[in-house]
Amino acid sequence: MAAIKVTVCVPVYGVEKYIGKCVRSLMEQTYPEIEYLFVDDCTKDRSMEVLEQTLQDYPDRRSAVRTVRHDHNRGLAAARKTAVEQATGEYVIHVDSDDYLSADAVSQLVQKAEDTGADIVVGDLNFVSTDHTYCHHDRVPSDKDEYARSLLIRKSFQGIAGKLIRRSLVIDHQLFTPEGLNMAEDYAVLPRIAYYANRVAKVDAPLYHYVKYNQESYTAVINRHGIDCTVEALSILETFFRKVDNADFYADAINLAKLYNKVTLLALADQSDYKYIRSLYPEVSIWRSGIELKHKLLLTAVACHADRLASSAIRRARKNM
Repeated sequence: MAAIKVTVCVPVYGVEKYIGKCVRSLMEQTYPEIEYLFVDDCTKDRSMEVLEQTLQDYPDRRSAVRTVRHDHNRGLAAARKTAVEQATGEYVIHVDSDDYLSADAVSQLVQKAEDTGADIVVGDLNFVSTDHTYCHHDRVPSDKDEYARSLLIRKSFQGIAGKLIRRSLVIDHQLFTPEGLNMAEDYAVLPRIAYYANRVAKVDAPLYHYVKYNQESYTAVINRHGIDCTVEALSILETFFRKVDNADFYADAINLAKLYNKVTLLALADQSDYKYIRSLYPEVSIWRSGIELKHKLLLTAVACHADRLASSAIRRARKNM
């Protein structure tokens, strides 16, 4: 039986300090049947030069590497789309160029796909900062509808990077994020991909290393554009899941997703944006929902204009992140 071909898709923009380590982790994968596709989104720094220099250390892999260049900077969503459209592998894995993989990541993910016939295989991930590494054990229900629902309500990790995904799911159903939506772009697309999967599987090991060398990035303030992108992402998901055959299954999840989105935005936004966040999704009842009590209290504080109290609670929570 021929080995399954996998395309590793890597967007490149402004990562000259990090791409070397990323590329080495990709070239040193133990799995042999890999195509590497780097999308240069008109990076202004030396990222592509560093890429080429690093590839010189891996002559046996060089023939498996392709680069594609956009004619202008189009953003992450467009770079991911270009990569999937150009890929020739049966499966794709997205890897952001400031992150890296464990040496046996592709091998473990493919083995699980072969053993289970899964269309999506998910591993755990490490969050890496300058002074510590935290292993995130992802929640991945085996039922694809439960997994899609878990992604919707943010109980499963919504990042698409590091997941093994059957390419035909994305291409056949044209499951892409609109170009220009460059925050919450993975959230806008991953639950839809999960919906079309026949089977989802999990590898219980941290295979993807999500780099956050700047500790402040864990608590980085999201700006108004980021808030609007998150709202648009959920609008895309709501439109999609209102039309599926089992829409009733997802109806409650959509309402929960609206509340969890508000909680997420409050945790990341500046207090000056609380008024705008407060106005979102007035049709959803906080206290009749199934969200956790701590989230109900936070949303109630904001709804009652107790912004300073809410902000203080969020700051305390951030210190424990």
